[in-house]
Amino acid sequence: MAEAMLDERWRDWVAQNIERGCAREELLGILLREGFDYEASRRALFPLAVPGLQRVDSEQLELFTAEHFLDSAECSRLISLMQGGLRVSTITTPGEPDRFFRRSRTCDLGLLDDPLVREVDARICAGMQIPAELGEPMQGQHYDVDDEFKPHTDYFEAYELERHCTPALGQRSWTFMIYLNEPASGGATAFVSSGILIRPQTGMAVIWNNLLPDGRPNPATLHHGMPVKAGYKAIITKWFRRPGVAGLQ
Repeated sequence: MAEAMLDERWRDWVAQNIERGCAREELLGILLREGFDYEASRRALFPLAVPGLQRVDSEQLELFTAEHFLDSAECSRLISLMQGGLRVSTITTPGEPDRFFRRSRTCDLGLLDDPLVREVDARICAGMQIPAELGEPMQGQHYDVDDEFKPHTDYFEAYELERHCTPALGQRSWTFMIYLNEPASGGATAFVSSGILIRPQTGMAVIWNNLLPDGRPNPATLHHGMPVKAGYKAIITKWFRRPGVAGLQ
């Protein structure tokens, strides 16, 4: 069942209590006990704080970009770190419907003991204002010529929830992606339903909410990692979750 959304009266209540100096986590607990949706409540209390954040004009989805989130030296270093740990990328659905559905290689960057990886991960969590324990380990993906990730969504389908969620971690909420380079040709990210096309820029972050304001999955987040036509594409991806049942108690 969809939970209640914050109306103007409750948003005013949030603003007044923040101004009074009340602890935001305590206010979040009150809102949840009153039956308000977790994602909407948290965003009212903890707005995004990513430097250079720009909202992409769309009525269908909550989508942002942030140029120069990483500098070129950081991007080059992360690409080098990825090279030694690349494996064939997989998808969450068992039994791929098409062996070319996702063609890329993945590195589990978040599992590496590296200062830059830890710093970037912390920078992402701070910008999102989401606790680190609600983030999945950061990944890097490498796309060669003709590699792509066909149109897909990042949230878990209903039949996947039991397999991928735990008492601590629930549905995927936000995706935070960073382009580490600019392919010579191709490799754009296309949000299929809205007709939005984002071309890679070195160091630029692309951030979107996979859920609707009431916490239900948003099918308009369907996106296509388009084929690389020349050169290669390297990106970082970090997914965040809603708290599981235990986290909301």
